[in-house]
Amino acid sequence: MFRTIRLKKAFIVILLAAVTIIGAGLSKSHAEEKNTYETKDKIAAVPVIMYHSVQKDADLCGEYVVSTEQVKCDIRYLKENNFTPVFVNDLIKFVKEDGTLPDKPVILTFDDGFYNNYEHLFSLLKEENFKATVSVVGEFTTNASESAAPPDPSYSYLRWKDICEMHDSGLVEFCNHTNSMHKLEDRRGILPMDGEAFDSYRNIVRNDLISLQTLFEKNCGFRPDVFTYPYGFKNGDSAEIVSSCGFSAAMDVEEKPNYIDKNSPECLFKIHRYNRSGLTDTASFMEKLLEGYAGG
Repeated sequence: MFRTIRLKKAFIVILLAAVTIIGAGLSKSHAEEKNTYETKDKIAAVPVIMYHSVQKDADLCGEYVVSTEQVKCDIRYLKENNFTPVFVNDLIKFVKEDGTLPDKPVILTFDDGFYNNYEHLFSLLKEENFKATVSVVGEFTTNASESAAPPDPSYSYLRWKDICEMHDSGLVEFCNHTNSMHKLEDRRGILPMDGEAFDSYRNIVRNDLISLQTLFEKNCGFRPDVFTYPYGFKNGDSAEIVSSCGFSAAMDVEEKPNYIDKNSPECLFKIHRYNRSGLTDTASFMEKLLEGYAGG
């Protein structure tokens, strides 16, 4: 009888210990989940959103067109959930200069350099005191700057004077999106064509990227540190060429989470982004964006 009582007591002790361990494990799991997006000492989880054209008329929304109201809702959501906007250059400083990042950093990027990024987005950024990253195609901006016609937010591109004003505000950083290789004819973006000799291919891409760097410096007094792959097309050779042009980071279009690691500078050349379609609402998009970070 006493042996049975001792066994029961032992079983109860073991059961309580197991419950304690499981409870501690659950508490740890919840704590880890709570801190999913926060910046650690050496690694930062950084969601990056990819937008394109911004229109006032919601009827114009599409896969690569959002409304100003959608962008405003996105910004408000991020603010309410304690995200802080940063530049890609802040990631570079975090890795290469032992810089710091806020808890829950986020990056808003806008591709192709549409004029509506100035006409519609810029005022919203000033109103909300929010940062954004804009990737410019050189020939689009050069043609827009030389055109005598007034820019139209529906289809025009940024002019050099628009870029200078936005950059000087401290709210917008600019990236190199090629000078004249944002195309699908002949080659796809900056990928080599079939049978193209490597040396020739390398020179063509380098000349294009550096020519846009020169245009930025000539017209606005700075050179971007970041390259954005047209259509996201890249391979090992193209990545090597981008790095050889002096860029410190590069962005693609893979919808994957980013973990920026101080011990792995190569992560800066694999910055992934989630496309913000204008065909969905803020809550649905943010759920898709952030679910990849669940579990740390």
